[in-house]
Amino acid sequence: MQSDRPSVLVVHREGVGDNVLSMPLLSIISSAFRDHERYLWLGRGRRDLFFGWDTFHFVDDGDNQTIRTVLSRHHQFVFDLGTSSKHITDRFFQGELKYGTYVGFAKPRLIPREVSVPRSPEIPMWQQFVSLASTLGIALDGIPDFGIQTSALSESYAEMLLNFSTGSPLICLAPGAHCDHRKRWPPEYFAAFIREFRMNRPSHFVLVGDRLEMEIGDAITGLLEFEIDNLIGLTPLGSLVSILRQSTLLVANDNGAMHLGGALGTPTICLFGPTNPTMYAPMGTRNTIIVANSGNITDIDPSYVAKISAALMEQSSHYHGLILQAPSKLTAQ
Repeated sequence: MQSDRPSVLVVHREGVGDNVLSMPLLSIISSAFRDHERYLWLGRGRRDLFFGWDTFHFVDDGDNQTIRTVLSRHHQFVFDLGTSSKHITDRFFQGELKYGTYVGFAKPRLIPREVSVPRSPEIPMWQQFVSLASTLGIALDGIPDFGIQTSALSESYAEMLLNFSTGSPLICLAPGAHCDHRKRWPPEYFAAFIREFRMNRPSHFVLVGDRLEMEIGDAITGLLEFEIDNLIGLTPLGSLVSILRQSTLLVANDNGAMHLGGALGTPTICLFGPTNPTMYAPMGTRNTIIVANSGNITDIDPSYVAKISAALMEQSSHYHGLILQAPSKLTAQ
């Protein structure tokens, strides 16, 4: 991994959603620093998301040997894509991370040779990631091309988990958001949505999410009088990408699957409670955002979501790009 070329280190140990939203910036970095060694430091289990990004050397949380190697280098630039109040340098002993210029979002205190950008609630987060490049004078022209690819192994595993040839529309549901329970539409609401949507349009329903959300999936399936595919905890990111790519519709809380669906171009219903739908909207042009006026996601009526979902499938382009203020829920039966 060592080289005489100058290097750039990108540290992005955030969640899947932020990983996806940063992809345009990562594409810019990949092109703008062709003469540099480029390192991308990710959280655990994120590597599948960046299959095919061969311009980066990957550093995984927990891979201490690789981390020591990266820390032994002096990096011309460090891009800290974290959105918390702490710098990546706070994790190490003073001086352990050696760099020329440190680029990131504004935090309560400055560190030496830091160039920072304040975050704004009025600007989509993917654009705010891209703005970090402009601090270094890198010219920007629209959304850079990037692709989310899957390996043959990930696709084979997805096909082993799920029958894609049922002939019915594949409706994918992502009911988790383990980092913040306030962002979760309750299991009984997902069950009510499935029940009502199925009455009017028989479909193949599948639940997806990570292993920390398995109880949510069990709760939803326990409320239904019929079987659906519950793959929560069974889908590595590469296989999740494969499933979402073949889905007719995704219904999701503000979570990583929502951002993946948006970036892949899967028609996506995005359920927002306390989070800012302008700032955290997924990328892509085939998304419909439903917002709880009160900020309480439990005020979004399952019947309304079923109605918009059915309309989206019938005349999808009419609803793309809309932010809908949901009427208060009536009763979730």
